[in-house]
Amino acid sequence: MTSRSLRAWSAAGISGTAALLAAAGGATWYYANRLTEPPALAWPPPPRADDEVRVEASGAAEVTLSGSGADRPGVWGLVWPDGYGRVGRVATSGDGGAVRPFTLLQGDPPGAGVDGALDAYAYPADPSLLGVAWEEVTYDSPVGPCPAWWFPGEAGTCVVMVHGRSARRHEAFRMLSAVLAQGLSALVISYRNDPDAPPSPDGRSHLGGTEWEDVEAAVRWALDHGADDVIPVGFSMGGACVVNFAALSPLAAKVRAMVLEAPVLDWGPVIRAAAIDRGLPLSVLPLLLPATMRLASARIGIDWAEMRHDPATFRHPKLLIHGAADATVPVELADAVAEARPDIVTYLRVPGAGHVRSWNTDPERYEATVREFLDVVG
Repeated sequence: MTSRSLRAWSAAGISGTAALLAAAGGATWYYANRLTEPPALAWPPPPRADDEVRVEASGAAEVTLSGSGADRPGVWGLVWPDGYGRVGRVATSGDGGAVRPFTLLQGDPPGAGVDGALDAYAYPADPSLLGVAWEEVTYDSPVGPCPAWWFPGEAGTCVVMVHGRSARRHEAFRMLSAVLAQGLSALVISYRNDPDAPPSPDGRSHLGGTEWEDVEAAVRWALDHGADDVIPVGFSMGGACVVNFAALSPLAAKVRAMVLEAPVLDWGPVIRAAAIDRGLPLSVLPLLLPATMRLASARIGIDWAEMRHDPATFRHPKLLIHGAADATVPVELADAVAEARPDIVTYLRVPGAGHVRSWNTDPERYEATVREFLDVVG
């Protein structure tokens, strides 16, 4: 090879390396921004393709659905442009569609030919439809007043329920009936960057790193309004908020027990799972993910080590619920906690359930497990 050829190859190599580094830098900036952006304000979010259904026929007690989600196992909400209902397990399925039990919860019944979508929450965002006593209240968080739903109970323990990232308060409704059946009160809270709550000072999500302070403020409100102690409940990122609260707040002394569903106990594996879900090649992850996390930490001060929770440090009895088919928060995180701390962890691992969809997959077992745990720790 001539010296001219060597120079050409060297220049090409430098150019290719520079292009790769530039692309990696751009991707790092993009994903660090996505990682810390506040949840989308639009609600409801556009349905996923596998949630879409079409109503082929409907009656007072059953509905026939077609489409990708029509014969999905379990119990789900059904939302259409002017109403909301709930569908039970598939009764029959064939060329005409999947026939499922149906309960109208809000609006007018769906007509034949109406497009809709399955909804994991299984309840509309309206506590007045639950048929129980409730009140809209406000608690004072470090970023300002945050709204919450207060469900008074007979016992001195208050269950403080914390939704996940990009979720809404009524995510808690699937568990709420089991909580109220035990005579406990419940406070279903919002927190910073929710559409109905104040923004964080920098307008960014801190993935539980500062949001736990809003949980602390909600617990203080419950204690100031008659609660003797609390049972925090966290779903997904709400679990990160709850565990951070228990690790960092002096009010953790008032925690009787905790319930965690698909909690984020270590963001590294969760961010990796999200990258794979978005189709990023495995070969780029060792370069992209550490750089993304470092940039996110530098931009808004996230302490990843502080949010990587060692089960050896856990003090409170815990009910841990996780779907075995969770593609968002790897179930192996929960498996490791349950294996490490059988002394304080009750573990419900639900086969076939996706992210925060354990109730939908097996509501009877889910609710029975919650009631039994609350009986034991109550």
